[in-house]
Amino acid sequence: MRFGKINRLRLAKDFELVKADSTKADCSAFVFYLRPAPERGFSRLAVVTGRRVGCAVERNRARRIVREIFRKTAPEFETACDIIVFMRRGWEKFDFRALEAKFAKAARRALSQKRDAKI
Repeated sequence: MRFGKINRLRLAKDFELVKADSTKADCSAFVFYLRPAPERGFSRLAVVTGRRVGCAVERNRARRIVREIFRKTAPEFETACDIIVFMRRGWEKFDFRALEAKFAKAARRALSQKRDAKI
């Protein structure tokens, strides 16, 4: 899967919608907001890295890693969804596999919580 413009959350109204109507999963490396969007046929991602995360090089590396994890895991989602990931300070102490496992676990947990809430 390619990560193009279509897969990015860019508008402020989209951010507000996701934050208002989403499930939050708190991991040690990041905070994860997920909102199912079955009306759309594809998932979208936004990665937020503040200055506390590190210098520009470290923030860009965090974004690249999360985008790669999203590319790998998004096709496995049962429904399309919008995701916002807020990176935290200290994320770099986790290797790629650990971050990937945390991302997948947070996505599964958030999707199951949304599914259970609808029932």
